[in-house]
Amino acid sequence: MHHQEQDARSLALQAAAIGLMRTDESLIQQALDRLARWDTHVSARSKPLRDEWVRILRERDWDLALSTSERGNQLRQASPVSCVLPTEQRLEIIRATSKHRDQPDVLILEHITKALARAS
Repeated sequence: MHHQEQDARSLALQAAAIGLMRTDESLIQQALDRLARWDTHVSARSKPLRDEWVRILRERDWDLALSTSERGNQLRQASPVSCVLPTEQRLEIIRATSKHRDQPDVLILEHITKALARAS
């Protein structure tokens, strides 16, 4: 899988998870709990990213979490939020991103639109 495909999949998973968190605040706490567990046994080098995730989740800074910038990509590599997705939804996104490798941007837009629609 190429980086562009990985980024597309990661962003689609992120958008879906954020859509769920917008409608169910308890999911935000699940992600915060996961970050706390990671702090006990994950490399200290990724601590700045975990700290940024704590801020994003507490402040609901979804724009940064969904940014297609280099920083957004870095954050998604240390993201705790896909854990809130139901398994079937996660697998649906993985299957879709595998199936549409030639159109990752279209796929990202589709999943972001779906996630935002679920949240409203």
